[in-house]
Amino acid sequence: MDTQNWWAEGDTPVHDDSRVTYLVDGRSVMLTMCLHFLRARKYIYLANWGLTPPMEIVRGKDQRAGADGSAEQEALLAQLRVAGLQEDDISFWCSSSLTLQAVLGRAVSKGVDVKALLWDSLPIPGLYYYKPKEAYEQLTQVGVTCILDDSARGIRHHPVESLHQKISIVDGTYAFVGGVDPMIELGGNFDHWDTSAHLFSSPLRHNSEAPNPYPWHDVHALIEGPAAADVEHNFCQRWNDVVQRHSWGHDLLLSEHPPAAPLESKALVQLARTIPEHTYSFEPLIVRGIAQIYANALSNAQRFVYLENQYFWLRPYTGIEIPFIDAINPEMERNVRELGAALERGAMVAIVLPDRPDPGRDDADATLRR
Repeated sequence: MDTQNWWAEGDTPVHDDSRVTYLVDGRSVMLTMCLHFLRARKYIYLANWGLTPPMEIVRGKDQRAGADGSAEQEALLAQLRVAGLQEDDISFWCSSSLTLQAVLGRAVSKGVDVKALLWDSLPIPGLYYYKPKEAYEQLTQVGVTCILDDSARGIRHHPVESLHQKISIVDGTYAFVGGVDPMIELGGNFDHWDTSAHLFSSPLRHNSEAPNPYPWHDVHALIEGPAAADVEHNFCQRWNDVVQRHSWGHDLLLSEHPPAAPLESKALVQLARTIPEHTYSFEPLIVRGIAQIYANALSNAQRFVYLENQYFWLRPYTGIEIPFIDAINPEMERNVRELGAALERGAMVAIVLPDRPDPGRDDADATLRR
């Protein structure tokens, strides 16, 4: 097979000099994020679909393993030192509530430039998962520079449209991308921090609104090397577009930093993204890299396909779970056809979907019946 057929075209390059580490479930993701945020020396950029600044991103024995001097606590301190934390940051770690707000505020206090781009969709009851303006205020209180990205508002966008990017960049060397937002959704039932055990009830996940949030499974990736610059490029494009559209001043505009040094790697890495039409003014105006990669991967499949996703819908979600209301999405229809073709070629296909997605069970069932 020609390996070029695996990649998206027209946006970002394919790298052979970068590394990827996969992080499964919120505990692993947010613990790794916290370590990198506290090790930052120059800048931290975040762009998220949702953020809950008062949310603890490190909990339980990951934050304090035992009494001072105990074997458990000494082992934790040793792990934090090996991870590269300075002694004053280790003291902060063990003596503070490690909320996202506190950790980013700690970085600011050390001279790190922290910027957050918060997705600001329409506040539609029942379809509004966090409060962007409240998150904005909580982060600016600790010195984070925030702007609200309202790019999907307007008559050319569906009211429930969202850009689901969940990215962070640290010093241009590390970037996080994937499915995990550091947030607890409004109502408290969906806390995105969870362990791989996914216990039905855990005191580490209790909150004032919901004593037993539903288990939450998702994945993220840590990218090291020059490919991290593509994540930063995406952030700067979006940030600068919003600043210029609102005429907020040149002092808020960002310049991209040089890429990180190349690394020895056996992996090929490409950053793919989706930018809907009429969202931003930068080129390309429409990006469907993720759809390209899905189509290419499924059409190339020879032996097996393992597909694990929160959603599996033929029709776009409009806020109403009635599968026959909207037209079928042609890209998803192609994916379903390609899965069928893979089966006909003799490939094994395994699809894992949540029993209780948030939302869309009826849509997923309708797609599977195809």
